[in-house]
Amino acid sequence: MQRSLLTLLVLGSGAVALAGCGGSDSDSGGDTAQTAATAADGAVQVTMKGLAYNPKTVAVRPGQKITWVNDDDVLHDVVSTSGERIESELFSNGKSFSFTPTRAGTIAYVCTIHPGMEGTVEVR
Repeated sequence: MQRSLLTLLVLGSGAVALAGCGGSDSDSGGDTAQTAATAADGAVQVTMKGLAYNPKTVAVRPGQKITWVNDDDVLHDVVSTSGERIESELFSNGKSFSFTPTRAGTIAYVCTIHPGMEGTVEVR
């Protein structure tokens, strides 16, 4: 009985230790841009869901395509408020819009019909 209990304690401790070794979504480095999904062709994808851009900030190179995909049940657009000009039409669920920045800098953008829905592209 004691041997079984000891075995269970050792196995349980190992499982807890392994669970603590899992990956982390936080980045403790100085780079605040979140990692976006990157397609095989190098394109970066931003999802629009829950009245938010996800990730909110992406980092790309000049010439690297960014695609926004609407996974929400409402219309959205992508319009820059600073930096290179981005101006999409409103688009619905399942539709997408792509843009390729040409120069380094920061591009702030919003959805013009949903206050507070904001994002940033860091072009490096």
